[in-house]
Amino acid sequence: MNSKKEIITFVKFTLVGVLGAAVGSAIITYFTHKLPEDASPLAYIVPYLLSVEAGILVTFYPNDVWVFREEKYKLNVWQRLVAYHGALFGGFIIQTIVFSFFLLIHTPMRTAYFMGVGAAALWNYVVSRKTVFVGGEKNKSRGLRGRLSWKRVRSHTGKKK
Repeated sequence: MNSKKEIITFVKFTLVGVLGAAVGSAIITYFTHKLPEDASPLAYIVPYLLSVEAGILVTFYPNDVWVFREEKYKLNVWQRLVAYHGALFGGFIIQTIVFSFFLLIHTPMRTAYFMGVGAAALWNYVVSRKTVFVGGEKNKSRGLRGRLSWKRVRSHTGKKK
């Protein structure tokens, strides 16, 4: 992929990510707006997890059909969704560490949330690009899709269709 197309893809990915961050922010705000100001950071865990999952679910479909639409997928939509969750787990860890750090230094919750989202965004793009949304015939064995391919699993186990 040339650099101009890669930049366009990254901008699209970022736009979709803004949508996911907005949905996640709305969810965490809704579930935490009645917490007292001196609430323990632990009180934010469940709303935070809900917001992260909502962000993943909301961003998968636009990434799948708009951002990376030029790719040829070997897995069905459910397999790609599972692979997407797996790929974004690292981003979740990064986001959680950054979010927790900023909460512990008494940064406002929404600011801490967006700092975590921003840190995870770069990770998520690179990992999604290199493992989930890998396309084309020349990339058959690369990424999670290549490793999860049933044809490839059968060839390693010796079983034929």
